[in-house]
Amino acid sequence: MLFDTHCHINFEDYAADRDEMLARARAMGVTRLVCIGMLPQGGRQALALARAHPGFVYASVGCHPYDAVHYTDTVAAEFRALLREPEVILFGEMGIDTVKSPSPLPAQEAAFERQLELAGETDKPVCIHSREAFGICQRLIRRVHPRGWKGFAHCFSDGPEEALGWKELGFKVSFAGQITFKNRSCDPIRAAAAALTPEDVVIETDAPFLAPQAQRGRRNEPGFVRHTAEKLAEIWGLSLEETARRTTATASGVLGL
Repeated sequence: MLFDTHCHINFEDYAADRDEMLARARAMGVTRLVCIGMLPQGGRQALALARAHPGFVYASVGCHPYDAVHYTDTVAAEFRALLREPEVILFGEMGIDTVKSPSPLPAQEAAFERQLELAGETDKPVCIHSREAFGICQRLIRRVHPRGWKGFAHCFSDGPEEALGWKELGFKVSFAGQITFKNRSCDPIRAAAAALTPEDVVIETDAPFLAPQAQRGRRNEPGFVRHTAEKLAEIWGLSLEETARRTTATASGVLGL
């Protein structure tokens, strides 16, 4: 009963074995996943996959901070149309990246703010990419939604203070494969998980990126979300089954499933 809330199964990385990869995910206990579509083209790909696998694959669409310079009125109109489709249950990923984004920060902030406004118009939860940018994200969210909003802090890589900050903003914290890494630099991520409960948390792979420790060096895929759930179960002192059930319920509640 695992829910991979964030993966990129529309990428060419899976062109040769997409159906087999999805079958492996089911065998590993994944019952739902969200395919994240980048820009309208990626959103249409994600929607097609959701329609091909109803009740198992769902879709998202958004403008990643790397693509912020491409956010135009035309893109916004295409997003608005895609967000009306029942299989598109999440808006994003969107947000701020102060480390690697080729888009300048003002363009990132403008694209993020406009998407937050559209999320309000369409009443959609959002998936936020925040890389060394919690303060900026917090400021922009409060500007658009003074009482906070709903969605996921995707691929969380900060510490307890930021995790609790996302919770205060109304978001669930999404943990990916880094929580399993042996690197001491990932200790703050584990400390953040320890400060939360399964009702505050969802899980993801961000596949094909960030394969968990047991699979490092391989292409990541949705079935590997089980490793993240196992690490969270260890941190919380719960069984894998209870961790899976409660984090899946958290994700399903946010997404209206």
